[in-house]
Order: sequence, then C-alpha cells, then structure tokens
Amino acid sequence: MKRTFFFGGAGAFGLFWLTLLLPGPAFAHGFGDRYDLPVPLGLYMSAGGAAVVLSFVVVGLFAKRDFKDTYPQKNLRHWTVVRMLAHPVFLGVVRALSAFVFVVYLVAGLFGTQDPNQNLVPTMTWVVFWVGAAYVSALAGDIWMLLSPQKIIFGYAESLIWKVTGKDLARYEPYPTRLSAWPAVLLFLAFAWVEIVYTGSGVPLNVATLVLVYSSVTFIGMWWFGRDEWLRNGEVFTIAFGFLAAFAPIHCTDPADDDGSTDHGFSLRPWGAGLLTMAQPELPRAILLVLMLAVVSFDGFVETGTWTELLLDLFPVFSFLGAYAFSGITTLGLIVAPFVFFGVFALTAWLMGWLVKSSLSTTELVCTFVFSLVPIALAYHIAHFFSFLVIQGQRMFSLASDPFGWGWDLFGTSDYAIDIGVVNARFIWFLSIAAIVIGHIVAVYVAYVYALRTFGKGTAMFSQAPMLALMAGYTMVSLWIVAQPIVEI
Repeated sequence: MKRTFFFGGAGAFGLFWLTLLLPGPAFAHGFGDRYDLPVPLGLYMSAGGAAVVLSFVVVGLFAKRDFKDTYPQKNLRHWTVVRMLAHPVFLGVVRALSAFVFVVYLVAGLFGTQDPNQNLVPTMTWVVFWVGAAYVSALAGDIWMLLSPQKIIFGYAESLIWKVTGKDLARYEPYPTRLSAWPAVLLFLAFAWVEIVYTGSGVPLNVATLVLVYSSVTFIGMWWFGRDEWLRNGEVFTIAFGFLAAFAPIHCTDPADDDGSTDHGFSLRPWGAGLLTMAQPELPRAILLVLMLAVVSFDGFVETGTWTELLLDLFPVFSFLGAYAFSGITTLGLIVAPFVFFGVFALTAWLMGWLVKSSLSTTELVCTFVFSLVPIALAYHIAHFFSFLVIQGQRMFSLASDPFGWGWDLFGTSDYAIDIGVVNARFIWFLSIAAIVIGHIVAVYVAYVYALRTFGKGTAMFSQAPMLALMAGYTMVSLWIVAQPIVEI
C-alpha cells in the first residue's frame, strides 16, 4: 500500500471534525493519465528560478521597512459570530467532540476490520490528520492547539483530580534546559519512518497501537513536567503545526484553557505576517523545521524514477537484509536527507555571515533565518499532496457511516464512491508551479526582512545572495520532483 507524508480558526472546527466523522486506502499520488507538458520541463524549471530571482530584485527595491509590529491586523473579537465561537460552552463541545472522535479512532483500529479500505484509521491518520490538519494550520490557523485530543483528555484528568483531591495531577518537575525540543525532533523522525518506510503503516491495528504508544509518551511527559511545558518542548505536532500556523491569517492565543476565560487575542492578519513576529528559536527547533522540509521533499523524491533506479543499484549492497533490503535503503535515505538539507542551509547561513563580516555564529544565523523555510514547506506540501487530499479524502464520506468496517450505514453514505476525476494531472501541475514559485517568493521576502533586522539596510540585500541562490535552486529541484509522477506515468 502506498503511503503518503506531508509535514484554524474556530470556524474551521466543524468542517475539520465533520471530515473526521464522515473514508483506507489505495493511497497513491498518481493519476490514471499522463500529462504531456506543453513545453519542456527544463523551461518550467528555469522560469520558476528566474521568477524567484526577479522577486528578490523587487523585494530589495520596495521592502525597506521592518513590519514586525506594523502589519495590518483586525481584532476578530469585535465580531459577534467570533465571540459566540470563542464562548466556553461552544469550545467545551468542540473539545468533547475531539476527545470522542479520538476514542472512536482507537476503537476502530483495535477492534474494527483490519482491511485498510474499510477502516477509519489509515485515512484519518495519513489523509485527514497529517495532510488536512497541516493545510488548515497553515491556511487558516493553529487547529491542533485547539483540538489536540491528548491535551484535551489530560486537561479533563487534571480537572477531575483537582476536584476530587484538591491536588495537581502533574508533578511539574523542572524541564532540563539542555533537553529543549530534542524529544520532538526524535519523535518526528520516528513518525516519518513509520509513514515512509514501515510496511505496516496501513494496517489499522498497527497504527492505532503506535498512536497509543505516542499518546502514552505524551501523557507521561505532561504528568512529569506539566502539560504546557511538555507541549511546548516535547509534543512534536504542537510544535510542527505551530510552525505552519505562523503563516496563517488567523492568530489566537489558546481559548481552550480550563479556566473558562474568553479574554484571549483573536485577530486576522495577512498570510505570512506571523513569520515576521516569531522569536528566534533554539537550535533543536530550527533543526525540526529543516527536518520537516527535508522529509516531505524526500517523500516526494521516493516517487520518482530516479529513486527506483537508485534502489535497484543499491540492492546488491543491502541484499544481506533479505526482504528488508528496500526498507533498509529507504531508511538510510531518510537519515541522510535531513543531514544534506541542514548542511546546505547551514552553509548558506555561513556564507551570508561571511559576505557581510557578521560577528554572529553560523548557528545563530541558522536560527535567525530558519522561518523563511516555512513558506517553502507549505508550498511543497500543497504541490505534492493536494491531489492526495482531495481524492483519497473522499473516503471519509463512506467511512463516516461505517468507521469500524462492521457493515453500518449511519449517515447513508457507506456506498459513496471516490471521484478520481475531481482533479487531473494538468490542474495539479499548474497548481504546483504556482504554489512552489509563490512559496519561494514569500520565503525570499521573509529572509530579506530578517536580514534587515540582523545586518541593517546597508548590507541586507548583499547578504542575501547565497539565500537567493538556495531559493532559486530549490524552486527548480522542487518542480522537477513534483513533475515526475505526472509526466512519467
């Protein structure tokens, strides 16, 4: 079974969980037809790179100010509908629904049919959660902050223990400073391996068991260090979706706190503006962000003919692994890719500092400019997984009626058939071009603003030559990767 890997406002709650309640999986990105590009692929790649270079010239000419605190914002709390959606009663219902869906998900995995096409778990995990929630986080707002079932269930337990015993559930042990976000980095690598390499990632029981293990780690971390401390440092999806949500137009503090307060910030801002307000991350968080981009790019690369040829070439070396030879090669690739990506980005940061004779270390420069990678990660996510979401996501309509594969028809949609013609290769190709080029242009702008802050107006544009080369080069590489499943069918 082919598996796929990446990476809101209150108004997105209903749509998100309706999708969850409403189908696995012949998971595949491909289409039934081949699309012949009207001009050679090399021309598209060159044009994409040239557009990024041209955008840098425009940015250098017109982006003269630091917009950290002055970009347009609209306080949504003045809107009646927003106040209603942020009301403790509504939020309480949403949190209860999230916890309920999570329980249904686990029951389906542990006790439902193990046919991935008839069980809720594979589609809900790889399509709705990882692809869909990433889209909502980046294009609307931080939905995981509001709907994380582990966070909600632990909050329920905290409230119950306090009411019964008058004591805190968590121990609130000091979180080791040196530990930082390294637990999240390791957990993300494990998650990526399960999705890309593990051959049992489509089996409902396997996935549900792994989710239980992950949830146990999360609960233990929240119990030992406190809920907020662990979520901030060790819960990988809180951090990962938080990165994407920095791009989102809706910004809010957590209105799901257990104190019932509704006095929280809730504002509308331009897409991408949040990336200009982020505090400089520690190195492990920067590594996690680079890792997210590396893994999603590697997942796209493994669908190309070049990767297939590489597998065959390396098979004799790994033949001692027997049936696990290909898995061993892919595991090695998954390990090497982040090192390559981080090495290239660190070299770019070093070159920037060297050009302007900056006193900042390479590590400091990496952490300063790492948020410029968020638009690129989002762009590639859209280019590589949009067809997967809109085609495979249709399975949720039938699975909503029969989540366990027991022959139910709760909503009369169990016979819903997927329409594979909802998008075609031509549409996806031009969507990919637009997403990748625009994403890199936004990244160029974000990097330039950070250069203004770091190096000053006199040298900011000069310092960005290595970053521009990186952005233009990765634009062309991304277009090549995305084109392979479309033009080589």
